[in-house]
Amino acid sequence: MCDEHSGSSERPEGGDASAEAEPRRSGPESAKEPVELPGGGVMGGGPEPKPAELSIGFGDLVRPFLMMGLTGVGVLPHPDTGQPDTDLGATKHAIATLELLLERTEGNRSADETAMLEQALFELKMQFVEAQRRTGSE
Repeated sequence: MCDEHSGSSERPEGGDASAEAEPRRSGPESAKEPVELPGGGVMGGGPEPKPAELSIGFGDLVRPFLMMGLTGVGVLPHPDTGQPDTDLGATKHAIATLELLLERTEGNRSADETAMLEQALFELKMQFVEAQRRTGSE
């Protein structure tokens, strides 16, 4: 139990800190208190993230598809097995997604973002052709 006026904190014998982690109020202030999640872990309770910590760059959008494509041609190991694997369908999907991104963001990218996206597409396409040659598939 917490005496809000004196700032002192008293716990009944056998009480634990997790009881105090549950929100007691509703409204904006309660979001700052930690909430225990059913599967384990705690949400909230920490300091508010600074805007710089939340910034996401264009590369954060391109990179997952590049990694997926490179994994599909066996350049990177599959995350589940740790072994190189060939899944040309996944690479085709990554290429198509990046081409769509290139098309839909036309006129809204910086020169660096355009170069990054075009380089990722070029690399995936070259690796895809090489993987087709290696595996004998079309």
